[in-house]
Parts: sequence; structure tokens; C-alpha cells
Amino acid sequence: MGWLDSINAKKKDKVPDRFKDKNEDDILKMMDDADKATKEVEALKAKDAERESQVTDIKTKFEEVKSKLAAAEANVTPPRKENNEELANFVEEPDKAFGQRVAPVANIALQTAAMTARMLAQQQLNNMDMSSGNKTMDGRLFQAWTSEIDGEAKKYQTIQLGNVNAWLGIFYYLKGIHADELRDPEIRKKKYNFMEPVASSVNTTDNKDKPALDQLTDQEKHVADKMGVSYENYLKRKKTMQYVNA
Repeated sequence: MGWLDSINAKKKDKVPDRFKDKNEDDILKMMDDADKATKEVEALKAKDAERESQVTDIKTKFEEVKSKLAAAEANVTPPRKENNEELANFVEEPDKAFGQRVAPVANIALQTAAMTARMLAQQQLNNMDMSSGNKTMDGRLFQAWTSEIDGEAKKYQTIQLGNVNAWLGIFYYLKGIHADELRDPEIRKKKYNFMEPVASSVNTTDNKDKPALDQLTDQEKHVADKMGVSYENYLKRKKTMQYVNA
């Protein structure tokens, strides 16, 4: 055997088994199929990696939602436990049975009494202001301090607030606290301008030196008010009538 045959023999020994006994066309087809299979495998790997990324993203979002739900549950105030106490029997425990059934109605009655007492305290102060000729303004102050009065009332039991004097006591207590403000003219103008005297547009000049012809008596002023005529026009009419009679 020559050296060329020896080389060809060695080449044949290196040919993979799958290519043995295959002609050139078969080998080319097999290589083409192998390339297609490789591309398909790569495509499948890419899709698998994409799915893996999506799964990871879903897991991350799930953990975020789970954490938010846990935080929300931690911040939620636990619901009040319902009073499932069984109603007592009037025969065996008459006092307890009566208390259980009357308690809700009693609470409503106490709250109503407290609200009524508050309104009466306000009205009492308003009446006192009117009787003083509006020299006092306690009724207006009571209204101005509404939030403070209600806040102070929370320190007491509802049963204690059913008395008018309880609300008056709270009011005068707050009035003492605000005493410095009420004495200060500048603060009073800013916070309690309703306490400032209203500027009068009436001429306050002493009319004692004026002759009777230039003045109206109280009775004449009353008549002018009833007629809806100004004092000035009524005075002119009065002078005209007097001149005619003269």
C-alpha cells in the first residue's frame, strides 16, 4: 500500500460514524438539519430565559404586594369586640337584667340632657347680655369658644354635664384663662371685635341750647319712627306747621 492510500485510510478512520456510508448529498443535508436544530435550540433557550425573567418579575411584584398588605394590616385598628354577653334573666338576676336593657336608653338620655343643658347655658348668658343693655358679651364669648368649651367638657362624665351650672362653670373657667386677652385692647380688636363699641353716626352734640322749634320731643321721634319718616324731615314738617299756625 502506497503512502497516499495510507493517508486516505487514516482520514477514513477519523470520519464520524454518522457520516460513514453517506454520500456527499446526505452529509450536506445532515449538516443543514444540524444547523436548523442548533438555531431552534438557541431560540428555545432565549424563550426559556425570557420566561425565567418574567417569573422572577412576578415573584418580585408578589413580594412587594405581600409586604404592602402586611404593612396595611399592621396599621388597621383592630375592630372592637362586640359585646356578646348573654342577657341576664329577670328572675335569677333582676338588677343585671334591668341594667343591660336600660343602659342604651339611659346613655341617650344623658347625652340629650347634656346637649340641652349646654343650649340653656348659652341662652342664659344671652339673656344676661340683653338685660345689661349689651354691656356684657358673655353669650357671644360662649359661642366664640365653642371648640374650647367642648374640649373642656370631655374631661367630665356625661352625667355631670346635664346641669346648666356645669357648662357655666366651664365657660367662666375659660373666661379666666382668656382674661389677659380680654383686657388687651389690641388683642380684643383682633380676636373679639364684636366686643368693641359700634361707632355711632348720630350727632352727639348737646341739644339743650337749641330752641324747642329745632328739636323733636321723644314722643315726636316715636311718631316719626312709626311713620317711617326721618327726624330731619319730620322736623321740617313741624316747623312748617308752626309757621302756618303762627
